Amino acid sequence: MGKVNLEINGRKYSLGCDDGEEERLTRLGEKLDARVRDLADQFGQIGDVRLLVMAGITMTDEMEEMREDMEGQAETATADLRRESEDAIAAAQKSEITASDALADAARRIERLAEKLQG
Repeated sequence: MGKVNLEINGRKYSLGCDDGEEERLTRLGEKLDARVRDLADQFGQIGDVRLLVMAGITMTDEMEEMREDMEGQAETATADLRRESEDAIAAAQKSEITASDALADAARRIERLAEKLQG
């Protein structure tokens, strides 16, 4: 099991993690520390717990906004694909009708030629 020492707002925290996850946990700790320090600069040293809760809330809010944005993008992409699919189906149906009409016209011409040859 891995172990990582983090410093958040000047305090040291020792955390365990799965082997190979040390670098990621260190990077996440650095991001959390940066957020807590930003909040401490704005609001002062109002206590580690409050700063950590505020950092957690703001980071969670950002994640929620990203999720909502991704859902909106997915809905837009789905609607675009649906329209493109419907357009492709309509074009295929039009081509099928055109081909069918051309085949029927050719059949009529052949029948007329056959009648002329017989008559």
